[in-house]
Amino acid sequence: MQILAPMYAVIETGGKQYRVQLGEIIQVEKISTEMGQAVNFENVLLLGKQDGENSQIWLGKPNVMQASVSAEVVGDGRGKKILIVKMKRRKQYRRTKGHRQPHSQLLITGIDNGTGEKVTLSADDRKTRLSRFQSSLKQKPAMSVTKN
Repeated sequence: MQILAPMYAVIETGGKQYRVQLGEIIQVEKISTEMGQAVNFENVLLLGKQDGENSQIWLGKPNVMQASVSAEVVGDGRGKKILIVKMKRRKQYRRTKGHRQPHSQLLITGIDNGTGEKVTLSADDRKTRLSRFQSSLKQKPAMSVTKN
């Protein structure tokens, strides 16, 4: 995978932290936005910039002031099914339950460090990333209503 920009960030969403770079597609906990809509993350915990031998790091306490990461929702769905099994031996007690976690997939389109330095994804790069992207998430089946 080709690195498009030397800037990276650590963001927090859904109770988890993700290291993101420009043009990367990440999978996060479900975000309540429509497909194709833009999302802006203000909880930027760390920013880093690499220029050859030189590198800079902006560390937040807890967040970097005025820094933001913009992304676009490119996929929605549910992950793999997890089976939860409870059993007590010799008591005739068995329970099986399944769970599928809802996820959103995001394309990182811009990183702003808050001091005026901003990197954004060009339209051509965005188009090539989306043409190669294939979601591994399963869509939730539509509810069917039957009348008696």
